[in-house]
Amino acid sequence: MKCPKCHSADLHRSRRRGLKEGWSLRRKQLAPYRCSACGNRFVAAETRAAGGQRPLSIADYLGLNDRARQQCSGPLIIAGLTSLFILLTIMLFLALALGWIDPPSLQRRAL
Repeated sequence: MKCPKCHSADLHRSRRRGLKEGWSLRRKQLAPYRCSACGNRFVAAETRAAGGQRPLSIADYLGLNDRARQQCSGPLIIAGLTSLFILLTIMLFLALALGWIDPPSLQRRAL
């Protein structure tokens, strides 16, 4: 593989930037590369080792960098999402129980 700008073969993998680039490039089996000679950043087909695919973590899919990756491990992200789901469920129950919301399906019909 060569740089499309200067045609140098001195390339290295670049980090994926953000959620959009992480998901979209990974789905298309593309990866960002940077030319060490001219600094050009470009996207090309991902080169994989003969051993196959490496397992991807939640941090990989979210496109987290090193600092965020260290602070947010996979179990921590899952625990946070679970806590958020439980909190929203409790709030919905309280809103229904205290009458803050009154969905039409739960209204009593007058005869």
